[in-house]
Amino acid sequence: MLPVNLSPANSRESLVMKGGKLVLGSCVLLISTLAQPHHNPAAHYLVDERIEIVGIVTEFRPVNPHSRIYFDVNNEAGNTEAWMAEGDSIINLRRAGWTNEQLKPGDRINILGRPSRDGSNLIEWTFITMPDGTEVGGGNGQQGERLRMLEERLTQYRLERN
Repeated sequence: MLPVNLSPANSRESLVMKGGKLVLGSCVLLISTLAQPHHNPAAHYLVDERIEIVGIVTEFRPVNPHSRIYFDVNNEAGNTEAWMAEGDSIINLRRAGWTNEQLKPGDRINILGRPSRDGSNLIEWTFITMPDGTEVGGGNGQQGERLRMLEERLTQYRLERN
């Protein structure tokens, strides 16, 4: 059997090491709890379907984690229904050039997006078309938006090259 040195210096070192491991373990646990994964859109939306809705903006909320547009839609019976469209975070929208005043109450918009899974008046927007025909993205269909932007830049490059 090997002799164990239990001098006060070694005991103190051991406690410090154990304390450090405890703090490190606590930090890892805290960070892993805070960094929960983002939800899959398929939990709330029919990701393989698209609908197009025309409505009048009542409120635009540029917030995280998803910006929201509240708008009124006239249904087939002529009644007004309140809807909500969920898009990308305001951080990503700002990177794409959006401002807090991008949409104002009274703006008539055409929204293309994924319908809600439960049939409620909810849509995850992919593109929004303004009355003048301008398409603005910012929805959760970022891949389509990026592809469109790349295509526009490629077309511009080809025009400049010729």
